[in-house]
Amino acid sequence: MASSDWLSAFFEKEFGETPMCFRSPGRINLIGEHTDYNQGYVLPSGIDLFCQIAIKASNTKQFTFHAIDLGEQVVFEEGQVFEPKNFWANYVLGVKHALNKRGLAIPPFNLVIKSDVPIGAGLSSSAALESVVAFGLNEIFSLGLSKMDLTWIAKESENDFIGLQCGIMDMFASIHAKENNAMLLDCKTLEFEYVPLDLGENKILLFDTQVKHQLASSEYNTRRLECLQAVDVLKTDHANIESLRDVNLQTLNNIENQLTDKIFNRAKHVVTENDRLHEFSIAISSNNWSLAGALLYASHDSLKNDYEVSCPELDLLVDAVKNIEGVWGGRMMGGGFGGCTLNLVRNEKIDEIIKEVNRSYFTAFGIVPKYYIASTSDGASTF
Repeated sequence: MASSDWLSAFFEKEFGETPMCFRSPGRINLIGEHTDYNQGYVLPSGIDLFCQIAIKASNTKQFTFHAIDLGEQVVFEEGQVFEPKNFWANYVLGVKHALNKRGLAIPPFNLVIKSDVPIGAGLSSSAALESVVAFGLNEIFSLGLSKMDLTWIAKESENDFIGLQCGIMDMFASIHAKENNAMLLDCKTLEFEYVPLDLGENKILLFDTQVKHQLASSEYNTRRLECLQAVDVLKTDHANIESLRDVNLQTLNNIENQLTDKIFNRAKHVVTENDRLHEFSIAISSNNWSLAGALLYASHDSLKNDYEVSCPELDLLVDAVKNIEGVWGGRMMGGGFGGCTLNLVRNEKIDEIIKEVNRSYFTAFGIVPKYYIASTSDGASTF
């Protein structure tokens, strides 16, 4: 991770001025997958991998963005949208666009980006970028926006400008995170509470498949539409139902014959995942690691079989840990079709777990997965 001094020095060399520096974390979601855009519950936490920016208003009519990790720079004036080669710049422009829609004029600015959040690993690298840019622009231009305002702005960037119809969880976690805590977020009311995350002798170990199948984005939007189809049927006899968050399993089972198998299974995952989340929150609060681990495995099975967003690489990583001593449980994390698995493990067994998983993964796919030992972190801030 670059220090603010290093990042500031890089900016000064590029632009001859002293910037302000900000950072926002990537996130893990302990449990509660594909529930956020169904107005359900999620349990995310910020992690100690950050997207960092140095930023300052420009003295010219031009915007200049420099992505250190990609070795790319774009220079442009108002109104430009970038083609795939420099598509990363659109995540920044999306934030500016959302601010402009609120009647907030954002003059040209210079920006340097350095990120430790791996792209495509399911750790919300794009949300970390959108969140830190929103936070930074709010500070340098004294916009007076609240953290919740910034969360919505970052989400609108992803939904309206990028075109991915994600929920609010990733941006919320990146902005509101608190070290040594998870956040139990109600995605319908946006009420939340911090849940102390005292893992004791345990750690959260992430394995990165290092793949991201191309259908991830299109299938994400498809799943959203499939869930809405189930809601439309449920509304026929239950006018109070607005989303799958309002549905229990008995109510869903009662209309199973009115749904295709696919649509029923999509809805079943969301309904049961909300239930698992509440059980998991109680389990970690009472240090019941065995139950917490079982719920992680159950979540993966549901994501694999009912929601169909897993892939062979993710399934192998979950299967590989099931019989390893020191693993309480694991599951795929994120949108699916690649990215990371999240595993709750005993700290003293981490080296053995990594060795065994590497062996299994290399045998199947000819590469070893990357891994991260995730610690919690605070949300968007000056640094």
